[in-house]
Amino acid sequence: MKKYNIVGNKKKVTMETNSTLLKVVGNNCIVYVRTNYGDIEVVGNDCRVEVTENHGVINLVGGNGFVNISKRWKGDNVQLLGPNCSLTVAGKLKSAPSYEAQLSPFSKDLDDVIESIFTFVMR
Repeated sequence: MKKYNIVGNKKKVTMETNSTLLKVVGNNCIVYVRTNYGDIEVVGNDCRVEVTENHGVINLVGGNGFVNISKRWKGDNVQLLGPNCSLTVAGKLKSAPSYEAQLSPFSKDLDDVIESIFTFVMR
C-alpha cells in the first residue's frame, strides 16, 4: 500500500479517490477526498476532513477537529480523539465522545502519580 505523508501547518490536500494511506500532520489542515477506500489519518488541532463517500478508515487526532461525511458505507470506520471534535454525516451532527488524557482520579497532580509509581518500582 502506498503512503502519502504531508507535514506542516495550514496544508490543503485534495484527492479524487484515496485507496492508500494518507497521513497529514499539522495544525489548521484541510483534507478533501471524494471517495475514500483507504486510510486517512490527520493529527493536529483545528483540522477539517471532508469526504463524499467513505468506504475506509478516518482517524482524527487533535482538538477542535471536524469530520464531514456525505455518505457512509457498511464496514467503514471513523475515530475522533480530542476535545471538541465533531462528526457530521449527511448534514446531521452525530454525537461523538471526545477523549482526553487524564491523571488518576485519586491524585491532585502529576507528582502524586510519579511518586506512587516510583515507590512501586523501588519495592
